[in-house]
Amino acid sequence: MTARVRRYAPFLLTGGAILLLWSLFWSLIRGRAGLEGEITLIVGLAAIAGYVALEPQRVWTALSGRAARQGANATVLTLAVVGILVLVNILAARHHKRFDLTAERQFSLSKQTLQVLSSLKEPVTATAFMTGRYYGRQQVEDLLEEYTYHTDKLRFEVVDLEQRPSLALQQGVTRDGTVVFQAGDRRQETLGYDEQAFTSALVKVTRAEAKTVYFLTGHRERDPEDSAEAGYQQIASALERDNYQVRTLNLAITDTVPADAAVLIIAAPTATPTAREIDAINAYVDRGGSLLVLADPTSDVTLDSLLERWGVSVRPDVVIDPASSFFGDVATPLITRFPYHDITKDLLGLTTILPVSSSIAQQNPLPEGVEVSPLVTTTSDSWGETDREARQVRLDEGKDTPGPLNLAVAATRELPIEGDETDPKHARLVLFGDADLVANDLLRSIQGGLGNQDLFLNAVSWLAEEESLISIRPQSPTTRTVYLTPPQLRLVMLTALIFLPGAVVVAGIWVWWQRR
Repeated sequence: MTARVRRYAPFLLTGGAILLLWSLFWSLIRGRAGLEGEITLIVGLAAIAGYVALEPQRVWTALSGRAARQGANATVLTLAVVGILVLVNILAARHHKRFDLTAERQFSLSKQTLQVLSSLKEPVTATAFMTGRYYGRQQVEDLLEEYTYHTDKLRFEVVDLEQRPSLALQQGVTRDGTVVFQAGDRRQETLGYDEQAFTSALVKVTRAEAKTVYFLTGHRERDPEDSAEAGYQQIASALERDNYQVRTLNLAITDTVPADAAVLIIAAPTATPTAREIDAINAYVDRGGSLLVLADPTSDVTLDSLLERWGVSVRPDVVIDPASSFFGDVATPLITRFPYHDITKDLLGLTTILPVSSSIAQQNPLPEGVEVSPLVTTTSDSWGETDREARQVRLDEGKDTPGPLNLAVAATRELPIEGDETDPKHARLVLFGDADLVANDLLRSIQGGLGNQDLFLNAVSWLAEEESLISIRPQSPTTRTVYLTPPQLRLVMLTALIFLPGAVVVAGIWVWWQRR
């Protein structure tokens, strides 16, 4: 009877193994064993126990033989390797370090973002309302995860619009992909899914108030609403992303600069402001105001009456720098190194161009209470060409100004203490010898490449005493396209389709021939 039943022992072993594997698979799929998995597990174990009862000698031989010892050694070695890997992963999770080896550091946050995150003083929550089919969902989650890695003040949650429509309705969100940042009772939405959009929203929601930047108008200056090539619409949008309110000011209509003006920008006027307008601007400065002045070498308009009290002036020349120029254009200095200043300290590694710029002169000695610091300086091989119409330029001794020359300067002016005030007051000025450095056409053509926009925005932040915003802004990723000539394309196709497969076939034939 026992011998007859023993014939079915291999089937018991095979069936028991299959049932155990099925139970394990069922548990992994459902996340729990469940009643079906438990029954399968019990039946499988019973089948294997029946096999052991029917074939005890064979089981003992298998467990005590040479193969078993070798298998045991292999099992112990495998468990040791697995244990080491687990330990390494635990240590890596607790003490991890990230490396970004991409050319543009596209998986690393910009300096401005890191600065904004480190300066957070109150908790901020970010709620991303996205359906499962939103095309930028993974990018949003990865970016928010990177933000939370650098600060414990930010928490984020991903909400499916379709599964929790009531929460979306409560927040007033109707569009897929909306990310809502909240700090206290302040709230800011963004539809972008890149770092620039998130950092801009974070800045807006964490600042108690938005400072106002005014552009002077009425003298055919560069217009912050103008989308033409020479307009300033691009840089005005960048200011708004940094949570500044951008407005225009016509002093022919009002007699004073508004009290809420954090910065007054005078961008290359083509008509000279009247004496009354200059008096209004000087009165604003005497109240502790800040000026950003951009000159235009092609214009004969001077602002000496405004700048002389700062000890600086714009020379009537065009700066030529053969030693460092943009694609060989000697009238477009290429700046790769900057004198140290709060405005330029984070521009290391960036380059700036100032197409057709005038040089800036400085009085010696400076007026009392005024300090001037260079921001952008040319090489010693440069000079200020006074013949602005010349086609062939050269340094004329006694006529042209030899380099190095200042193309941009920052100045502070101490103001007298009035009444019961105890803290010293000061006014600030930034002067550029070129107004084209942030024109629409230049910013569009060098998007993500040069530091012109960062230099300008850092200057505004310094003037507005918003030092936390002085840094390098997030850059848009650069699209790199490989263009192949027809011969190069044929070479790639032949290599992929013929040469490499053919080499494998030849190698196989050679190995077969050697083994014959």
